[in-house]
Amino acid sequence: MSEKTTRLYELGYILVPTMPEVEVPAKVESLKSVIKKAEGETTTEGNPEYIDLAYTIEKTFGSKKSKYSQGYFGFIKFNAEPSALESLKKSLDADADLVRYILIKTEEANNVIFKKPKVEAKRGDAVIDDAELEDADESVDDIIAAHEALPDLLPEIEADKVEKEAE
Repeated sequence: MSEKTTRLYELGYILVPTMPEVEVPAKVESLKSVIKKAEGETTTEGNPEYIDLAYTIEKTFGSKKSKYSQGYFGFIKFNAEPSALESLKKSLDADADLVRYILIKTEEANNVIFKKPKVEAKRGDAVIDDAELEDADESVDDIIAAHEALPDLLPEIEADKVEKEAE
């Protein structure tokens, strides 16, 4: 009787940015169920964050070609047998909501989640609130006031020009 050997793997994924934010947790649950079907057991997960991608990714699904420069990035760490990865890859390849994914073998010692400073991804539907508009108006007024406080150099330049012409 052979003993099953499981290893710790990490699934890093980018979901399509067109997915409504309220549907993202359900999609993560469906990814975890795909892992469970491959006889894997999830250990750690990182909540997906909407990010700007470093470069535009082009994905062809069926006959439709799409380009993405943003997406929801997250990860799931899980224990599974190496033989189960092939069926897991087939399931992930068939998922139209995944822009890209990566499966890597990792170690328990690498099970630490580092929190990076959060920078909001630029969305096309950004809204500026009234407080930001007031701050912007005040800063413009300060710049105009500082400019108007500068001495008027034009009369001095004109006087120098007249003196040179007289010589």
